[in-house]
Amino acid sequence: MTSGIPELDVPGIEPLSLGQIALARGPQGAKLTAVVNDVKVRGPSNFIIQELKSDLDKNRFDFKLLLPQLDFAGKYKMDIQVLLLRLQGRGNITGSFKDYACNVTMRGHKEKRGEDEYLQFDPFRVKLRVGQSSIYLTNLFDGDPVLGPATNRVINENSQVFLQEISPVLERSLGELFTEMANKITSKFTYKQLFP
Repeated sequence: MTSGIPELDVPGIEPLSLGQIALARGPQGAKLTAVVNDVKVRGPSNFIIQELKSDLDKNRFDFKLLLPQLDFAGKYKMDIQVLLLRLQGRGNITGSFKDYACNVTMRGHKEKRGEDEYLQFDPFRVKLRVGQSSIYLTNLFDGDPVLGPATNRVINENSQVFLQEISPVLERSLGELFTEMANKITSKFTYKQLFP
């Protein structure tokens, strides 16, 4: 899965690229805004299927995955305003998510091509359940030796705020990726070949 399946025209899934992630929190007097770009995620190909339920009459498949470790890296820009004090920073962001559980629902329908029927999947629904996480930002506040480490500590103690913002983007990206992979595979085989 890392490099794909060229003979089936299935792309590799690593690194998984995420779009821009924006975060804005707090009232006017104590506001935090952050933007994270160019995020690349490694590790989704190491998923473990823990449970699979299928209903062939409805072309529905539900499964539970475990993502043992997802490592990510990107660029961030942060602006913090606390009363009259304004702190800014930009640099690299890295981190990891461990032991993420993932519920995936696949629904499909039959499509007729010539005399044969093929299975085409609708967009997958993916829902993540959070495991452990760690996040590290470089060059916080122009490399301030006190504020930088203290802010990284606060970010990790409150990582759920960041995860609330990144989870929908990650769920959407994984759903699009899994849908594309499944449809490329099922387009090469008739329904009868897949489910004799």
